[in-house]
Amino acid sequence: MSRGRGLFAAAAIWLSGAAAHPQAPQPSVELEFSGSARVRAETLGAHYRAGMNGSDQLLSTQLFLRGEARLESVTLVGELIDARGYLQDDGSVISSSAYNAADIFQLYAEAQVSSQLTAKIGRFTMPLGSGRLSDASSFSNMPANFEGVRLQLDIDENWRAIGFFTAPVIRDPADRQALADNRMGLDYADWHTRFYGAHLSRNGLPHGLRAEAYVFALDENGGARLVTPGVRLRRPPQEGQYDFDAELMLQTGHTIIGATRRDVSAAAFQANTGYTFERENPVRLSAHLSYASGDRQRSTSWNRFDPLFGGRGSDYGHTGLFGPIARENLISYGARAEWSNGPVRARLVAHDVYLASRTDSWERARLRDGSGNSGRHIGQVIDTRVQWDAVPERLTVEWGAAALIKGDFARHAPGAPDTGNSLYSYLSLSTRF
Repeated sequence: MSRGRGLFAAAAIWLSGAAAHPQAPQPSVELEFSGSARVRAETLGAHYRAGMNGSDQLLSTQLFLRGEARLESVTLVGELIDARGYLQDDGSVISSSAYNAADIFQLYAEAQVSSQLTAKIGRFTMPLGSGRLSDASSFSNMPANFEGVRLQLDIDENWRAIGFFTAPVIRDPADRQALADNRMGLDYADWHTRFYGAHLSRNGLPHGLRAEAYVFALDENGGARLVTPGVRLRRPPQEGQYDFDAELMLQTGHTIIGATRRDVSAAAFQANTGYTFERENPVRLSAHLSYASGDRQRSTSWNRFDPLFGGRGSDYGHTGLFGPIARENLISYGARAEWSNGPVRARLVAHDVYLASRTDSWERARLRDGSGNSGRHIGQVIDTRVQWDAVPERLTVEWGAAALIKGDFARHAPGAPDTGNSLYSYLSLSTRF
């Protein structure tokens, strides 16, 4: 029996013992069914990735079907996903983050063990804290999911502790042609890779502050073993007030580069500060600074930060066919404007993006100049999005566009495509039922 199937069997046995009693009256079961569907068309002009020229396009569909059964202190959840892509060609970007035809997305049991402790076991998504190291991206056609155990202890109204031991779920099939053909497979948990850790949060601090501290570990059989501790302090946005979000992430352990084991010494930092103006239609203006270390040529340790399973969209804008920014070998600063008016929400984001180490790679583009002669400036990224709830809580129309105005590195690094600036746009329709 595989580790994944054994996990579900153990959950069933545990729940049957916890929820049933031979002398107790038959408890009532509450059933709930819901779902969502989305279709999105994306276009990308002038690739920035090595080995790719011309334009790209993708028509993606996403369907979620979710069922919940609540039995006293136990909830059983099953959720199916059908994520497909069309219109791709031989030069298209194809990855398992956009394709996963007819599979189990979530399947877990959640039990209220006591008034303070909740346990979840099975397959589930796992956004943690800011989501910068573990997230379930809403923009991705196939968000990350895991199998394992998650415990949540609500110590009091202000303190919360989370502990987890999981394995990432691997997409099947994963080869390019099978994905392009939208072939069906059965995803599975890779227990050769473990992701585990603890997260502690504290609300109710003076001046509306909230704090977090955590340590996450990624452990691969015969591969990397990374330990990532971090701290975060923030003041959430409120009308008529300044807000900020500062997070420091350190990384140690070891990794395998080629056939060589190297100690890891890396770090990342994110700082955002903004102000929300008091008005009928609130406007928030903010400034942002991102840093993630890159590998230094003369260093005896490995210095490129690994973002684990973190999301990118909340800090860096659109992903999908675009997404040139990731939390690795990065220095980025920029500004953001956000506005809302009833069913309409809009944002405009601008970043100036550099390599932290000019001799390390820009991984999103698969470009590297070991001599450092191409400089470190990737370019400016401008990103905008408008969302309209055409039918509140039922139908949302979303349009977005972005541009990468290429800098010296994006134009002159060895293997850089001889194209102009990259232009991206998309239109999506999503419904909930």
